[in-house]
Amino acid sequence: MRSIKAIHRFHGFLQKSICVICGWLVFVSLAAAQQPSPSPAPVQTGENAGDYTVISTLEFGYRGLRVVGDLNKYQSDLNYRTGPRLFDSSFLIRSQDGKTGGLFDTALLTTTGWGADPNGTVRFNVEQPKWYRFDGTYRKFNYFRFLNSFANPNWVFSPSNFSVPPKSFTGEHGYNTETKLGDFDLTILPKNRLIRFNVGYSPERYSGPAFTNYHLGGNDFNYPVNLKSRANDFRFGADGTLGPIDYSFLQGFRRFRDRKISCARDA
Repeated sequence: MRSIKAIHRFHGFLQKSICVICGWLVFVSLAAAQQPSPSPAPVQTGENAGDYTVISTLEFGYRGLRVVGDLNKYQSDLNYRTGPRLFDSSFLIRSQDGKTGGLFDTALLTTTGWGADPNGTVRFNVEQPKWYRFDGTYRKFNYFRFLNSFANPNWVFSPSNFSVPPKSFTGEHGYNTETKLGDFDLTILPKNRLIRFNVGYSPERYSGPAFTNYHLGGNDFNYPVNLKSRANDFRFGADGTLGPIDYSFLQGFRRFRDRKISCARDA
């Protein structure tokens, strides 16, 4: 009988002890949760170069290519070439905290698609926010088209002595041209609300061989052309805020020159 009572007393003591321990653990957990955890220290990226920090990335590779079939068809659709490629790259240089007053605060250069790709782009931005911001973009495109197609589908209905079938490999229309475009804009006093000055320049260059044909009086004329043109766009203006009025002024002009050379021949 006494042993049974001792067991009951031990069970009661054990339950009370467990309750006290659990309560103490809950109290400690709540107290620890109330204390703010220290914020992680900022991680410094890039390499220091004087008063600036430099961050750069570069991704490049090489493309191997083998075309089985119509090479002109492949180039007309995709125009990817074999050789080294510059996929993406970036170069950022910025002034360190508290160190301003140099020639620029930030300068960013990014490129994509150069090498064996049919097009590529370069972008850059340089600024000293108090005085100026200079933005620029340069783009290049290669266009290729030599397809086996009918230039004049009515040739089969012409008299036999005038019928001229289409070329067996390239048809009678083709292009292998390159286009280069640029946009360059300079903003003076970009943070000034009263007045900001803008100056811009956009060049365009287009060149490459091409050919087409036209049908006249039963004759089929081949029309090869060496395409070459150039254009220059200039612009200047100002914008800002004067009291409750926002104003903007922009004036531009364009100079275009077409210097293609053509020669029509009886096919």
